[in-house]
Amino acid sequence: MRSGRGSLLGDWLDTTDHKDKLIALIGGVIGLYLSLEVAASVTDNGINGLILASLGATAVLLFAAPHAAMSQPRNVLGGHAVAAIVGVLVRDVLPHPLLAAAVAVGLAIWLMHYLRCLHPPGGATALYAVLGGESVHTLGPWFLLHPVLTSVGVMLVVAVIINYPFPWRRYPASLTPTPEAPEQGPLAALERAGLGQDDLEHAMREMNLYLDLTEDDLARLYLLARRHHQHPDPITPDAIQPDHCFSNGESDADWAVRRVLRIDDGQVAYRNLAGPDNPGEDRATLEEFTAWAHHQLDPKSAPGD
Repeated sequence: MRSGRGSLLGDWLDTTDHKDKLIALIGGVIGLYLSLEVAASVTDNGINGLILASLGATAVLLFAAPHAAMSQPRNVLGGHAVAAIVGVLVRDVLPHPLLAAAVAVGLAIWLMHYLRCLHPPGGATALYAVLGGESVHTLGPWFLLHPVLTSVGVMLVVAVIINYPFPWRRYPASLTPTPEAPEQGPLAALERAGLGQDDLEHAMREMNLYLDLTEDDLARLYLLARRHHQHPDPITPDAIQPDHCFSNGESDADWAVRRVLRIDDGQVAYRNLAGPDNPGEDRATLEEFTAWAHHQLDPKSAPGD
């Protein structure tokens, strides 16, 4: 995210923590190494620099930004596949290699846009198909299957395995834990706040830009920003103690109050005092309860049990 518009070179906020960066490092090393081993089996003369660029760029997206729209399997597989096919076809039609390379990349960009599989590293794949040398040219259309899809497929598998133990960055994004009921999701919450999915789509069309965010991401971003504006001081885990009462900070029908009953081994037992959830006792992890709580209430002023 940009922190301002004053710099011509760009100025973007990085809100990931040290743990997230370390996971990206480890994933990038393992994923790229295994993919390069697969790609190297195509030729006895080493790996062409263009496939290095293509796979290296894909590794950055998969492990540094696993929830980005351009990082999702449709974009990764589709982008590389489209670029490989276009590169092979253009190489056979245009005799001038540099012109063929430029045309292949341009056509790949155009098709990736329309097929909704935009993936920047695909540009290097198109270049590789045209300028990769005789070892690539002799593969013909099989170039799409190997080394392109096999090496990319290996990296996708590594991305799933490396990211899965960490719920906030599971890959693909669809594996990220979601609310049990659709009405609890970010888009539904956005509609309850007075905006809807149509409003997001309209705003994106008005901007006429490719945003590397899903609609759920945009809705969640808006809701979190609004919540922080309303309640800038977050509740800490140390504040979660038995007999303390907390509110989620929502309004109207979404307002809820919980009283902490006890805490055992990182699990919080609580009673729903008000809100849309069923009254009675329930449980959540300390992390989940802390993320839910946005106001600490005076137990005397909280709704009765």
